[in-house]
Amino acid sequence: MSVVAITGISGYLGQRLFAVLDPDRDVERIVGIDLGDPPVVSPKLEFHRLDVRDPDLAKALPGVDVVVHLAYAMEPMRDEVQMRDINVSGTRGVLDAVTSASVPRLVYNSSAVVYGAHPDNDLPLTERSPLRANPDFSYAAHKLETEALVAGFAGTHTEVAVTVFRPATVFGPNVENFLSRAYEAPRVVTVRGYRPPMQFVHEEDVAEALALAVRTSMPGVFNVCADGSLTYDETMEIVNKRPLELPEPVAFSLADRLWKAGISESPPGELHYLMHPWVMSNDRLRAQGWSPRHSNGGTLREALDAHRAWVSVGKARVRKSDIARGAAATIGAVGAMALVRRSRKRRV
Repeated sequence: MSVVAITGISGYLGQRLFAVLDPDRDVERIVGIDLGDPPVVSPKLEFHRLDVRDPDLAKALPGVDVVVHLAYAMEPMRDEVQMRDINVSGTRGVLDAVTSASVPRLVYNSSAVVYGAHPDNDLPLTERSPLRANPDFSYAAHKLETEALVAGFAGTHTEVAVTVFRPATVFGPNVENFLSRAYEAPRVVTVRGYRPPMQFVHEEDVAEALALAVRTSMPGVFNVCADGSLTYDETMEIVNKRPLELPEPVAFSLADRLWKAGISESPPGELHYLMHPWVMSNDRLRAQGWSPRHSNGGTLREALDAHRAWVSVGKARVRKSDIARGAAATIGAVGAMALVRRSRKRRV
C-alpha cells in the first residue's frame, strides 16, 4: 500500500491522474495539494489548500511514498516575473519539502518544449538530444530552468529516486490550451514556408505514464508521446479548416502587438513551435512497459470533436449556438423594426 501526494491535483492532469489512482487498491491515500478545491471527493483523498511555495508544504507530506509534481502555470502570463516565481520557486519549494519530509521518490512532469523548436532538431528527439528551449517562450524557458533544478537535486540527493517526464502536446476531450483555442478559430494561422510535423499525446496516456512511475521506481528522464507524428498536410486535413498563412515577419510582429495589447493569449515565442519540428521517440518509456493507446490522429480528432461547439477569436471564446441565437435575435429585431417602419409609412 502506498501514499501518493499530487501537487496541482485540481488541474487538468492532476484530475486525470487522480482518476487512475483512486480505484487502485494498492494506493492507500492520496494527498492532494492545490490552491483550488478538486472537483471530486473520495475517502482516499486528503486535501491541503496550499501554494507549493509555502514553507509549510513539508507538513503535508509525512508518510508519503512518492510526490508527483504537476502544479505549474502553463498558460502564458503577462507578468513573467510572477509566472517564473510560480514555476521555478514553486518547484524549488517542492524539492525542499521532499527533502524535509524524507520522501523517497519524486515524479516531475516537464515538457517536450525543453528541446526547443529548431530546424536542425534531431528527428526524432531522444532523451539524449540537447535541450534548447526557445527563450522567448516563457513556458518553455521555465520548464528548462526547472528541469535543471530537478537534475541538480537528483545529483545531490541520491537517496531520492527522481523520474522526469517530457510529454508532447497533451490533447484529449478535456484539454483547453493555446493550441486547442487556435484550432477553434475560424482560420488556423500558420507561418508561410513552414510545414512542420505535429506530435501529440493523449491525456489518458500521460496519466498512465505518471501512474506507472507511482507504482514502479523508474529513475531517469522519459519522453511521453504517441508513436511517430502527423505531417502538416495530415494535420490540416483532420483540422478541416483553411489555414491563414502569414509571412514570418508579419506573423511575429502581429503576435507581438496582439500579446502586448492583451488581445491574444499567446506570446510571439510560441510561433517557433508551429514552425519547426520537435518530434520525439518514446522507445525509452516503452522499455519500461508503457505504450500509448492512442495515435496522433486519433488524439487530435478526439480533442477537435470535443471543441467543435466553440469558436475562439483572440481571448474571446463563445459557443456556436450562442452565436446562432444572437444572429437570429438580431435578424428578428431588424425584421421587427422594418415592419414598424412600414406600418408608420402606411399611417402617414
